[in-house]
Amino acid sequence: MDIFNRAREKEISYHETLYKEAVLFQPGSWLAKPVQAVLDHLEILPFREMRVLDLGCGVGRNSIPVAQRIQAVNGKVICVDLLPSAVDKLRQYAALHGVSSNLEALVADVEHYEITENTYHYVIACSCLEHMSSEEAFVSKIKQMQAGTVEQGVHCILMSTEVKEIDQETGLEEGGLIELNLSADKAFSILDELYSEWEILTSRQVQQDIQEVKDGRDVLFRSQWITFTARKGGC
Repeated sequence: MDIFNRAREKEISYHETLYKEAVLFQPGSWLAKPVQAVLDHLEILPFREMRVLDLGCGVGRNSIPVAQRIQAVNGKVICVDLLPSAVDKLRQYAALHGVSSNLEALVADVEHYEITENTYHYVIACSCLEHMSSEEAFVSKIKQMQAGTVEQGVHCILMSTEVKEIDQETGLEEGGLIELNLSADKAFSILDELYSEWEILTSRQVQQDIQEVKDGRDVLFRSQWITFTARKGGC
């Protein structure tokens, strides 16, 4: 099995287990709260009947709070995820939180999902684009996102780069198993070029460390976590 398929299989197993065991918005996992940058950038969008696209939505960590905030302007979030189990959970959580009419959940591989042109005011890709099959697919998907965004619309991209695994007992370090493991510099270089005609709102990275047990060993998963946001036609 090649690296991409092994990485994809690992990601599916990890997320299916997490979504089964953890409860959305309850402490104990990263599902406990939405990403603040996602909510912060929503606030700068003045549109009525807002249309939001959440790529790699999972069970609604960001989709549901966004849907709650745009209910008053007759907004809607289109949510896309690879896992049927995640989409089923998302629909259940949407009903629980009273946003079913403001949210549409679809099962699709984001890489192959066709984004309708000139439609969305806000596009969210949180922990999503690092799961593309190649650098070319990464670039192609961003171009689709851009074509699908209206003037003055905003993109919020959050992704892991430079993923590595560190054995806590031996200190041995190796590259993390993820579909697209770009360096932070390479990711920023691509993003800066693709968004050269947009207004860059945020461009930053922080080190992210996550302790986990893998094959009975204590492992530190370390990455450079990128936050990149931009507004179309802002230059």
